[in-house]
Amino acid sequence: MRIVAFNGSPRAAEGNTEVLLQAFLAGARAEGAETEVNYLATKDIAHCTGCFSCWTKTPGECVHRDDMPDLLLRVRSADVAVLAFPLYGNMVPGLMKDFIDRTFPLGHPAIKKIAGQYVHPARYADGKLRSVVISNAGFPETHHFDGLKATFRQSGDNPHAELLGMICCAGGPLLRTPDAAGKIRWYLDATQDAGREVVRNGRITPTTQAILDRSLASDPGEYAGWVNDYWRREGVVMPDEEEGAGYRVSSDPGQSLVDRGESTVRDLLARLASAFSADRGGDLRATIQFEVSDEKPGLYFLAIGSGRCSAHEGRASTADLTIRTPADVWLKVCAGELDGAAAFVSGQYQVVGDTALLMRFGTLFGGA
Repeated sequence: MRIVAFNGSPRAAEGNTEVLLQAFLAGARAEGAETEVNYLATKDIAHCTGCFSCWTKTPGECVHRDDMPDLLLRVRSADVAVLAFPLYGNMVPGLMKDFIDRTFPLGHPAIKKIAGQYVHPARYADGKLRSVVISNAGFPETHHFDGLKATFRQSGDNPHAELLGMICCAGGPLLRTPDAAGKIRWYLDATQDAGREVVRNGRITPTTQAILDRSLASDPGEYAGWVNDYWRREGVVMPDEEEGAGYRVSSDPGQSLVDRGESTVRDLLARLASAFSADRGGDLRATIQFEVSDEKPGLYFLAIGSGRCSAHEGRASTADLTIRTPADVWLKVCAGELDGAAAFVSGQYQVVGDTALLMRFGTLFGGA
């Protein structure tokens, strides 16, 4: 069996789509299939102009002189064609849409009733076009694929076409997250099984399809927090956060146990964020979690990225450095009343993660 894949991600082999595609093809090769990948982002594919010359003046041949004639030959040579792409606007990205539009020369303009349906007959006697759809989305919920699935099911309900299965992966950014590798292995294993089944059985089995219809994100809220942390590190201000204000103070921030007429750790972190030195931070990207044992709510984090630092209330989904401390200890350390290294060695506060990042505090936040 010859399986020809068309990757429509603008990021080509560097995108999340590629992780799924390669897992599927690995499974197919394990069953003896020959596989090939074409990256549409590296091809010259003009927009279809709707001139219908490929149906009238030059039957089977488009007026554009680009890479599509070669790609159409590859479509015709495939026993199974794989269309792989990220979800854009709940549909295919522009690269894939142009590719699909430009398959017009494979059809004939006549409308005939075949197997109970009125369709355009195939121009070439290459047999049915059997296909598999592979997609991934940044959203954690699978319903975002509903429109896409309906479109491809309709396209696959055709005397000249057959849809063998769809792999629509919600939570796609986790595919390239090293820390998530162990947690998402089940999905990639199922994707490999799908490749094996297409070669062995001619389609993805219902059992494997049911696994692939699940989201990678077991907790959508936690996943959303993780994604938002990433964008904060990229310098994006969340819709519920004011520019430069860091986190919002809740209407009931809780009673601080530090009762010396001084600031709380919450206030201190807001000042640290505003005093962050972009020049000294360079290209640093990091999340620093604070767990303050005697201050309510006591969970805060600093998000650093793109030359900016912002302070937030709550627990970050991932942290490069976690500092567990009583409020009084950290306030004294930052005020210079307590030697930070000595306090750490004596166990007055604990650190988990990148201790080198802790050693940079004086440099990164020297103006606070």
